[in-house]
Amino acid sequence: MGLIYKMLLILVLFNGLSHDVDVCTKPGSNNLHTKGDSILHSKTAIIDGKKYTAINTYHNETKRRRFDIKNQKGEIVYKGTKEEGIAIFKFVDFNNDGYKDIVLDLDVADSGELDLVLYDPKLKKFVLAGNCSNAEKILHTPYYFSYQDCCMGREWNSELFYITNSKIVGVGHITYSDGDGLFFYKLDGKKKTLIKRWRVRINGDTPITTGPHIDFDLKRYWTMHWRNFISVTVY
Repeated sequence: MGLIYKMLLILVLFNGLSHDVDVCTKPGSNNLHTKGDSILHSKTAIIDGKKYTAINTYHNETKRRRFDIKNQKGEIVYKGTKEEGIAIFKFVDFNNDGYKDIVLDLDVADSGELDLVLYDPKLKKFVLAGNCSNAEKILHTPYYFSYQDCCMGREWNSELFYITNSKIVGVGHITYSDGDGLFFYKLDGKKKTLIKRWRVRINGDTPITTGPHIDFDLKRYWTMHWRNFISVTVY
């Protein structure tokens, strides 16, 4: 009886040890295990004879998004720098030089905030040019104007700019705010000079005490008055 009892005891201990090993090695039990990142948006285009793929990725571990551009070898040739992330993007030849660029729609509170990534054919690489929110070209000029609205027309701003060396260079700025009116500035690098102010209201719901109501066509204004904001003509 003593021998049988000892054998049963050994079997019980062996089964308990085997169970503990199974639990420790069970798939998925490791807390350090993380799932793969998710591709939210991916587009491919042929630029300068080469294939490039733009990818918007969501990192499951950090809960952040990242924008990258890869070449046909899968190597990253451009890394996005915006911490707020990219909502969507599209390939478009923004500056009409025959090479596709990328417009990034930023995931921020302000509506319509866009950044421009230009393909520089001389450098053979992509360059972050700057903000190009809802930008339009002024016909027969090298200038563009942007428009960024954060409060359904009650507060907005617009910038007159040109592009050189794959960078957006601002030369004029207009801002509007209900209660304050329109402000017009000249830009020279980081220097911002107020040249005039109109005490007016554009939004019909604005109290009349802020000034007379006017119809203000931004595109028409920039088209007619862009020369007033530049010091040196750009060709």
